[in-house]
Amino acid sequence: MPEAQSCLFLADWELARTQDFSQRRKRLEDELCRQQLQIQSALSSLGAWLAVLDSRRKLNEVAASAASQALEDLESRWKPLRLEADGAVAAWLVAAERAYVAGLQRRAQGWATAAPEGGAKLRQRQQSLSDHLAGPVVQAVRAWDAAHQEAEAAWASHHERVEEASRAIASEKAPPDSWLSEVRYRERARKHLTDQAAVEQLLAASAQQLAALESERSQYWGAFVASYRSCGQQLEGVSETCDAEPSLSAPVAAVLPELADVPNMPSAGGAVLQRVSAAMMAPSGLFGLGSGGWREGATLVLTMHGYLHLFYVDGKAARKEADKDSEETEELVEADIKASVYAPLATKCVFQRRGQELILDLAEQEAAAAPEKSPGSNLRKWWAGKPDAAPLRHIHARLTDQEQFGQLERRCHEFVRRGHALRANASAGYS
Repeated sequence: MPEAQSCLFLADWELARTQDFSQRRKRLEDELCRQQLQIQSALSSLGAWLAVLDSRRKLNEVAASAASQALEDLESRWKPLRLEADGAVAAWLVAAERAYVAGLQRRAQGWATAAPEGGAKLRQRQQSLSDHLAGPVVQAVRAWDAAHQEAEAAWASHHERVEEASRAIASEKAPPDSWLSEVRYRERARKHLTDQAAVEQLLAASAQQLAALESERSQYWGAFVASYRSCGQQLEGVSETCDAEPSLSAPVAAVLPELADVPNMPSAGGAVLQRVSAAMMAPSGLFGLGSGGWREGATLVLTMHGYLHLFYVDGKAARKEADKDSEETEELVEADIKASVYAPLATKCVFQRRGQELILDLAEQEAAAAPEKSPGSNLRKWWAGKPDAAPLRHIHARLTDQEQFGQLERRCHEFVRRGHALRANASAGYS
């Protein structure tokens, strides 16, 4: 397999992904068309073989029926007119014709049973593969195409967000969260690669299945020819073919030319100042009663532009010990964000040390000013079918690492001071 190139920057990786998609898409489309044409040819050929035997049956059945009807008509017209002297001759001729009709019926029966066993099942499996190629495989290719388009759109959005952030910083304004748009893009890109692998696996499996069916069809052809000749000699009394029958060679499964794998996606840490494991404060009970306590397995991410995100996946704490080595490189998903705070605009930035407990509490203005809810408010919303959404502008978390906690505290306070300075400059500009 060709070696995959390495990419240092995400833009280079996106270019490599797009070029790889273009090559693979053409190659896999050609392979899908080849398999569809081959299975359709096999289906039509097997159907034609069986149709020949069925036509022989029908011809003999029709001939037997016509001969029987003609004999009955002849006998009904002849019998009233013939004399006793012609009785023996008539009886012999009628018996001979009836024997001929019986022979035609036996031939029809013989051709009806001439097809070797397994033809119907082989045709059923061929049709099943044809339906599989036209259904799930085509759907998988369409999903792959859609994933590619979504990845392209996400990259365009991320690139635009990065440029907006650069302009905002140059103008001393609050920049958009370009790291979050990168998270979105990376999620779409991983989905594209997953769908790509699924298409390749489906086509590889169907290619093997097609080769097995063609091998079975080749064997069936040999049995078919033997039965066809035998029936011709036994039922018709003549050899059906003069020349030796052609053999049907079983094709070998196609081997697709291998392409170099897409390079590994560059690290997502370029725009991250700090990433640390934490515990998040769980929400209260269904009716707002009781305390939810701390939930281990959360992740805090502070970006270079001052955005602090809290990620949490249900069940992650149970896997925490097994995943310690990969925790720092684990890809994060936007859907797992439970809360986000833009530190320069935070009106609440509290870091507390309570013995071994290291607690941080950050909130923006709308979250810090929100009134406390009574326990009954959640009950009323539950009755009304309007459950609370996850808080988006308030992070309450607990850390265990003193050094990480101290670094996060210094950085968050620095962002808060920058926010104060930006607001002061903006106020001075308006005055």
